[in-house]
Amino acid sequence: MVSARILFGFVVLGALLLIACGTEGEPATNPTPPASAESVSPTASVAEDTVTPAGPSGGHPTPTPTSSETQTPQVGVVFFLRPPEEPWTPETDYWDQLGRGDLWMANADGSGEQQVTFGRANVTFAGFMTTEDGPTLYYTSGDGTTFDLWRRVWKTGAETKLLSFNGWPGSVGANPIGSTLAAVRPDGRYAALVEADNIVLADLATGERRTLFKTNRPDCKETDIVSCFSYSQPRWSPDGSLLAVQHTGWEWKGDFIVDPLEPFAQPAAHGPFGIPYVPGGIEWRTPDEACTKASAYDPGGLYLIHGPDWTFDPYQAEDISGYCPDSGEKFGGHVVQCMWLDDRRIAFLAVLLRPDTSSRIEVIDVDTRETRTLAEFTHEDGAPQASDMFALRGEGLIVYNSLHHEQFMTASLIRVADGSNQPILRERDHVIALVPAPGAE
Repeated sequence: MVSARILFGFVVLGALLLIACGTEGEPATNPTPPASAESVSPTASVAEDTVTPAGPSGGHPTPTPTSSETQTPQVGVVFFLRPPEEPWTPETDYWDQLGRGDLWMANADGSGEQQVTFGRANVTFAGFMTTEDGPTLYYTSGDGTTFDLWRRVWKTGAETKLLSFNGWPGSVGANPIGSTLAAVRPDGRYAALVEADNIVLADLATGERRTLFKTNRPDCKETDIVSCFSYSQPRWSPDGSLLAVQHTGWEWKGDFIVDPLEPFAQPAAHGPFGIPYVPGGIEWRTPDEACTKASAYDPGGLYLIHGPDWTFDPYQAEDISGYCPDSGEKFGGHVVQCMWLDDRRIAFLAVLLRPDTSSRIEVIDVDTRETRTLAEFTHEDGAPQASDMFALRGEGLIVYNSLHHEQFMTASLIRVADGSNQPILRERDHVIALVPAPGAE
């Protein structure tokens, strides 16, 4: 996800892009962690706490409705955060409200709302997949210092606390909105955790944990803050065979791509890294193909990248979007997010730098390079601005959040087939995931 607070940084830094532009299986079953990984003792046993939903009075999610009309949406489901019912003033901290809000779900068009959590702070999405128990939701919640990973079976509503893990030291109340603190592998066996800026692999069957990527914080802050780096935003490939992990430093950001069950050397702070590294991060189509956009410090286009080596040089790669600074027609700009609509179409969010700063959601055919604008946003004072988006692959649906007055969000649904664009949910609701409806895969 692209954080709304970060998106404005892209606009400010975008002027730097005007000086450069590019040119033209099954998941592993071996439970043995990488030989080079550092052992970490679990802080909680596997599946230590199972609860039966009891509604608001019991502090747990309400039972899943039995009505087929409500229980099985037609195509997609959005998960979103709803702030508590409190008076709103211009001084209200929206992000604090979201951190204290509950997780809800609804059909992609906003109908059929259901509350999922009650009183669990700082909720983040960790996965939605079909397991041996049927469709299953994974999410995290916590106080900023400690987080819990929860598993909820869709049909029964029964929940299990799988484990606990550390957040950020000394950061009670830290707000993780817009982040991925845990990513569960598509088969439900492993979870990649963001633990105090490290990436830890947890075996959900045995409870064993291993550190895959280790930050140099907080030590670097005492010597040279420019050398500091951390890890976040773990994402699995569609078949669960690979893991992408965001590596963030003082002036760079990109993804490492590894098989977390095979040994690999711990990367150096600034490179060469010895393992695949992609500036700007990737969005998988298959385990062998992905789209990527360059970071704010690189050429700003949209690119295709392929495995198994994932070699990528933004100064040599072909920008298929036409958003590199001197492309003429589009006046220069950069792509900040890409999502696959299907095997040959990509939806992307781009910021334009000339003649006036604005942003667009577009869709491109990767074979013909034909693009179509689905939504456009000015960056005038008070005008809503697209913040981040989600696509439901194969269904032609895009849900995006818009930031209003730099204070709060609203959510909207685009149907690509007819170009319709409609608001969904309540004002100030914040979508964090869009997934296929159970039975619709």
